[in-house]
Amino acid sequence: MQQRFIRRVPARKRQGSLTVIAIPSSGEPPRSVGIPTQMLAICAAALIGVIGIFVISYLNMSRGIATLNEAKMDSDNAIEQLLSENQTLKLEKQERLAKMQELASKTQMLEATVSRIADEKAEIWAIVKGSDAAQKNASSSNAVSSRGGASRGGAPGAERESPEAVLDAVANAPAVDVSADAFDGEQYLVETMAEELEMLLVATSAMQKDLSDLRVSAETYRSKLDHTPSGWPVNGRITSAYGNRRHPILRITRFHEGVDIAATHGTPVVAAADGVVVLSGWSGGYGNAVEISHGFNCSTFYAHNSRNVVKVGQKVKKGQIIAYVGSTGLSTGPHCHYEVRIGGRHVDPAPYMK
Repeated sequence: MQQRFIRRVPARKRQGSLTVIAIPSSGEPPRSVGIPTQMLAICAAALIGVIGIFVISYLNMSRGIATLNEAKMDSDNAIEQLLSENQTLKLEKQERLAKMQELASKTQMLEATVSRIADEKAEIWAIVKGSDAAQKNASSSNAVSSRGGASRGGAPGAERESPEAVLDAVANAPAVDVSADAFDGEQYLVETMAEELEMLLVATSAMQKDLSDLRVSAETYRSKLDHTPSGWPVNGRITSAYGNRRHPILRITRFHEGVDIAATHGTPVVAAADGVVVLSGWSGGYGNAVEISHGFNCSTFYAHNSRNVVKVGQKVKKGQIIAYVGSTGLSTGPHCHYEVRIGGRHVDPAPYMK
């Protein structure tokens, strides 16, 4: 009997159901629906499974969202870092460009200074050589300026990239990601070049001052040289030298204060150096005479001229015609009596006629 009870219980359980009674409010008879327990168990299991799936999906989705948030944060951080590095690179590029502009400016200043120094040296050398050399130097400088294509320090026709072109190339160059060590090395190189250019500018400025002083000395030297008698005042031959002699007319021994240069009547007499005419006219036994003051306490005297062609106060240049050979005054024939006077006293003209 106990065994039959045990066998019936599962049977009743299997046959059990859940009855749902619906009572209409319209007064109609109640209605009932029986839901088998087995179906309820299946529905409950299905509901639990769906809830589990939703929970698992939610957890997975939460983990995915968290992963996405982390990735987004990493991406934002990376973008922020890239923006920061890009800004740093822009600043570094601007700094390099400013340094390049400074270098270009100093290079132009140095080039202009060197050019001025070269011109100054050429002019000083031309001053020392004399007016002819100065004219040749000026002509060559004008020729170089008119060509315009040849740059100093390079072969004619060689193309030289201007500093503006270099700066434009640097400004338009794409940003390059370089290491800090490389940038520090480049920065050090640029700063070193800037310091060296500054030292060169200081040196060239000092050289310019020295050249200015040298130019004053050269002009003084040239002026003294131009105003120092040299060469012969007339083409001819010396018939009477400087010193004691027997006068050809007075027949007495007298000191001859100059030299007599015999030449054909009308031969041009030229100034022995630059100066100003202080005498042009009749001078006693010297006949028609010209005296030129050359400065530096030096003067020259030309006598027995057939005629003078300069006036008192007139400035004359070395080699300029001042008179013509004659035989005026106490003279035995056409010749030029030539004297050199230093500090108002006559000296031997021979050293000044070389």
